[in-house]
Amino acid sequence: MPVSQPVPEPSPSVPVARLAVELRTTAVGQLAIGLAGLAVAVSAEDDSPARVVVPFAVVLALIGALSWVATRWVRGPEPPPLPGGTPVEPARQTLRRSVVGLALALVAVAAACALAPELGAVLGGVVAAAGLIDAVNLRVVRARQARTGDEVLRRLGASPFASGRRPLYTLPTNDRTLAT
Repeated sequence: MPVSQPVPEPSPSVPVARLAVELRTTAVGQLAIGLAGLAVAVSAEDDSPARVVVPFAVVLALIGALSWVATRWVRGPEPPPLPGGTPVEPARQTLRRSVVGLALALVAVAAACALAPELGAVLGGVVAAAGLIDAVNLRVVRARQARTGDEVLRRLGASPFASGRRPLYTLPTNDRTLAT
């Protein structure tokens, strides 16, 4: 049986971000990029759209299942409260940082579409699956926030491409309102 690790205290210099803002941005962006890859492939297909739609759907299902398992930490137990003095990243900055992270997916799908539209559909399925699971996790986070009245926050990574599994914290909504 795995031993759970204690959640590390955030460094006062490492801010936390609003998880709902990150998930909303990445879900919409990844779904749009993935569906754009599919649209390019369908429009380029001479024979039958099924030749690109079926691989897109298969990859969407497989990567979606893997992403569901890989992001179970979002749907785990209630996160601990945010230690006092930890800065919260402004929502606009979280949005910009999340969009920078989407740039890599956009470049990859565009390049794949330029090389071979079928490859663009497959890679689009990978990106869309991640976006779909982010959308599901966003619903979970919003439901948790509505149920508890606490905003869910996540420690920032070292770069926009940092792993998604970073410590989560909560901050009562009224505390955030009073602090601003």
